[in-house]
Amino acid sequence: MKKFLVFSLLSLLMSASALAQDFTETDTDKILKLGLTHYKDQEFTTSLKLAEHGLALAPEYHDIRILKVRNLWALKEYDLAETEMLYLIENATNYPDVKELALRQSKYYSEPTEAIDYLDKVLAYYPGDNSIQTRKASLLLKNRNVKDARILALATLKNKNLSSEDQYQIQNILKRTITDEVGVNYQYLGFSDDYSRDDPWHTISANYQHSFKQTVVLARLTYTDRAYDSGTLYELEAYPVFSDKFYMFTNIGFSDGSLFPDFRSSISMYYNFAKYFEVEAGARLLHFNDEDFLTGILGLTTYVGKFYLNARAFIGPERADKLVQNYQFNLRYYLNDADNYFFTRIGSGISPDERTIFTQVQENPELKAYYINAGLNKSVGIHHLFQLGAGYLFEDITSDKQGQQFVGTIGYGYRF
Repeated sequence: MKKFLVFSLLSLLMSASALAQDFTETDTDKILKLGLTHYKDQEFTTSLKLAEHGLALAPEYHDIRILKVRNLWALKEYDLAETEMLYLIENATNYPDVKELALRQSKYYSEPTEAIDYLDKVLAYYPGDNSIQTRKASLLLKNRNVKDARILALATLKNKNLSSEDQYQIQNILKRTITDEVGVNYQYLGFSDDYSRDDPWHTISANYQHSFKQTVVLARLTYTDRAYDSGTLYELEAYPVFSDKFYMFTNIGFSDGSLFPDFRSSISMYYNFAKYFEVEAGARLLHFNDEDFLTGILGLTTYVGKFYLNARAFIGPERADKLVQNYQFNLRYYLNDADNYFFTRIGSGISPDERTIFTQVQENPELKAYYINAGLNKSVGIHHLFQLGAGYLFEDITSDKQGQQFVGTIGYGYRF
């Protein structure tokens, strides 16, 4: 026991002696090395004192000041860290890592307004920087300043060299800053001579969308006329946003059950990971003629430059001992903002989100289908949004007979 106490006392004395020697060191390179060692060992207070000692000897030694900032973050001294960051931004604007650290500092404020004020100071030294403006737009939205968030996001989206991560964040901000929108869409569906039906199908839908803080709610009415019968589907959708990385889609719908499901319900969860990838997991439940049909969904989305890339799989329901499957790939090429883009979808099978034609899958689950759609989404001014599209679907009508369907769509939306 005595030997243990003597050993402990000697260890403490040696540590104190070494530490005292550290603070009498005048070689700033050695001070930085010692400070980094203590920082890696999570001895933040000691590392901070060494950084302050080094700066007293060499105030312009930027790596030591960066070490001081990191220690202040670790000790949750965010106000003191801001002072050091502003010094670095002013005196070492283009020094390695300074801009990235300046952006990181903005994450340590409890109130969005404090972070916005800080970023305004930073932008004076990095005017028009994409990442800093994207972060500011996100904070403006968090602070419920929807109008300014949208204006800044749109301006940033037009900048060159926008990274995939910033592109993803900007697109999400723009989705969440639409306050009100009304729209109407028309779809024409024609059939080749291989079908027994001659008359085309006509579908028209009208919708109203409103943003409630962090949740977008949409009401939609869809009417279809198939010559031999007609039907109407009533739907309500919501897009609650829980954070910059996580949001959800929900849908509920009702009809008279003749051409649309008696009842439909949907849910999808979206999560952003690895900066600019988004994964989707969800399900669709359809109720036809006292039977329930469940479809599982998986999806993956990313942005590469001006391209939006999305792959989705719809698995189920099981009909006549056959598992209905739909695989699709969606591509967008953005022109100058989130409202102006060319789009293409290619796939096999028919998903339950294809409200007008999914009933055909219910009738013939084992038959195959392949399709391609393409079109343009175009805004005019700040209020008007137009969409024009065309598509082609090739499917089995029977086991030994195939047919083609031709799809044309046109839509208009008004935002206010």
